[in-house]
Amino acid sequence: MFMSRSASDPQTPLPLWMRRGGAALTALVAVLFVVLLVQVRQQGARLQSLQDKVQTLENANDLDRTNALEEQVRSTAERLQNLEGLEQTVQSLSSEQAGLRAQLRSQLREPQDPFEDGLGTTKPKPGRVPALPALPNGQE
Repeated sequence: MFMSRSASDPQTPLPLWMRRGGAALTALVAVLFVVLLVQVRQQGARLQSLQDKVQTLENANDLDRTNALEEQVRSTAERLQNLEGLEQTVQSLSSEQAGLRAQLRSQLREPQDPFEDGLGTTKPKPGRVPALPALPNGQE
């Protein structure tokens, strides 16, 4: 019972095999769409996982760089503290040197007679015997 389909009659129903073929193609397209959707979601999940791993590696590298910079800062701070200690030592030695220079200048201003103490009296140097004073009335 095939009905012939005329080109002028748009209301003629399609043959059964065409309807079933159309339904099968529609189902196939629907299945392919679902498979494609699942694959896209899986790739999205894989991509997110890879991005997380990359971020973790970048954070680890940043942490390593930060630790290296902190170590450099600590080392620099220690060197600065050492320099400050040396600066204090230099200042102390400079003030000591200034004091010694002042003491040397004051000693150079004192009388040159090794037996004179600056008060008009004579003192013998340690380890030397002083000269005997002259006798009165020219007696020897």
